[in-house]
Amino acid sequence: MPMHSHITVWLGLASCVVTAWATGLAAQEPDVLEIVGARETKGAAAGYVDDTVCGRCHADMYATYQGVGMAQSFKRPGSATRIEDFGQEFFHAPSQRYYQIIERGEDLIFRRYQRDKNGAEINALEIPVNWILGSGNRARSYLYQTDWGEMFMLPVGWYSEDRRWDMSPGFEAADHPGIHRQASRPCLFCHNAFPEVPEGSDRHWEVETFPHELPEGTGCQRCHGPGAEHIRTVLTGQEIDEIRAAITNPARLPAELRDSVCFQCHMLPSASLTGARRVGTDIYSFRPGQQLSDYLVHVDVVEQGVKPEDRFEINHHGYRLMQSSCYRESEGELSCISCHDPHVKPESSSFRMTVGAVCEGCHEDAVEQHNPETELSDGACVTCHMPRRRTSDVIHVTMTDHRIATGPFDLAGLVKPVDKENRTITSVAILDLGEPPTGGEADAYRSVAALRSGRNTQVALQELMPALQDLELEANDPYVDLATMQFTAGRYREAEATARQLIDEGQNLRPAYSILGTSLLGQGKQEEAIRMLQQSIAVQPHPETHFNLAAAYLGTGDYPNAETQIDAAIEMRPYMPAAWKYKAKLLVARNEPEKARDAFVRALQLQPFDLSLYGELIDLLRALGESDEAERYLELGLRMSRTQADR
Repeated sequence: MPMHSHITVWLGLASCVVTAWATGLAAQEPDVLEIVGARETKGAAAGYVDDTVCGRCHADMYATYQGVGMAQSFKRPGSATRIEDFGQEFFHAPSQRYYQIIERGEDLIFRRYQRDKNGAEINALEIPVNWILGSGNRARSYLYQTDWGEMFMLPVGWYSEDRRWDMSPGFEAADHPGIHRQASRPCLFCHNAFPEVPEGSDRHWEVETFPHELPEGTGCQRCHGPGAEHIRTVLTGQEIDEIRAAITNPARLPAELRDSVCFQCHMLPSASLTGARRVGTDIYSFRPGQQLSDYLVHVDVVEQGVKPEDRFEINHHGYRLMQSSCYRESEGELSCISCHDPHVKPESSSFRMTVGAVCEGCHEDAVEQHNPETELSDGACVTCHMPRRRTSDVIHVTMTDHRIATGPFDLAGLVKPVDKENRTITSVAILDLGEPPTGGEADAYRSVAALRSGRNTQVALQELMPALQDLELEANDPYVDLATMQFTAGRYREAEATARQLIDEGQNLRPAYSILGTSLLGQGKQEEAIRMLQQSIAVQPHPETHFNLAAAYLGTGDYPNAETQIDAAIEMRPYMPAAWKYKAKLLVARNEPEKARDAFVRALQLQPFDLSLYGELIDLLRALGESDEAERYLELGLRMSRTQADR
């Protein structure tokens, strides 16, 4: 649609502005956005509008974009196209559990259970699916959201290539996270448009909660920037240059800034050890037109026994493209959008011909370069020089390798099934992208990335402390990381000292009080731990803080207050197995065996491998005269014990 048509469309909408003024609808000049039914977001991600507003002018592009994977990357179950075979039972042998996602009316329900020796379900758990993650072009994962706003990834996923259910990435092993792997803001950063949340609530150390009303899909404005001001310039009749200047067209940006738009999500050198955002940079602060390295410091890794050219993960599009001679030698001419129109879903055969034409634009002698044995045909450039490969992090998926190489390749070998490997990372380096930090600052970012990913933490701790001493940082992000990992490593006194330093500097931070309280608790200082944990809750409640405060009260013999805090933890995070376990023990102490039995059963539904629960539940069932049920749990507990012993 030409620009003058866009303006014509909007002039029709803008006529209501005149009507509003003429009828005196508002005492002051109204915002033209509100008059045409659009609303501008406020807070951490300000200036955005609903993407449907973009579709009023750019109707064709908006319509075709709805078929692109990015537009389908995050959906409610009722909005997502149903592509799965719901109801099928999947058994995961390493964890000895059965999984299903079933349809119940319009809702999707996740089910996990085990079977007793007679085949009857036991430890059965049901959780409503609140969100679907992924377009389904390759795979889909599923999330549930608590009333408090936390999101967690469910362990079973759908794989479209083979049309089957299997474990989601990271859940392949017997001791996988179960239903307790939290979805973070950095995770959803690339799977959805920005939510409307208060300013400052998207700092790294803030609680990982989300509104229950969220955008659905990575929309227009993640690539073009906030659209509210752009629409205002149209509605108020600004000149065409001002209209264009109020929105970002990535194709018109300098090469590094253009690629930064794509690379904000499609540059991930390692999924298991990701880079950290710049100190003081909030999650939702990136805008198209900015240089990505000013927002995020990417790291690259070396994996033991793996050649760099053999490292291939599902989100390696930009990372592998950067390794291509074609990309490097084009001096910015070759980019993602040289081949990909982000507004249109590519159809495989025609798209390969389009890419082939791009290749031949530089390689004019392509025909002469091929002998009769490797005859050049339409679309063959991609097949031979960018072959499909199986990804190492999502082992049930194959993707196009964007590292353009000469080959020859073992095409069948590249896609053959593989087992999941937990590869040892032997070194971490700052990726040479944009303007990365150097010297001690680079050391600090490498260490923070390792700490947040839980990789090489002892070495990272040793490197981070001296690096921070040499730097003058105004923001507190890395100090929160330092205190957190000191506590995780069992270095309670060091964690206490770092947390006290944050508090003494006037930082009224929930995590500082929480880390201080748990560090004191680890040293047996219950009374002071209670005060610090209470202060943390006063700043901002958190289920883990309530749980730790309950543990502190238990240490002093204060059972009523301990139960109050356990109940608070369960209310905020209802699928928290440790809280249900303590709830059951408190009910036993209060001589309420029926309620204690129910709490033990709930704890085992949530964590079937917690062997310490079986004995207490079996004794309780026998005392209640439920001998048949006791025998069921005894047989299962013994089986779980043998399974753990065989690991």
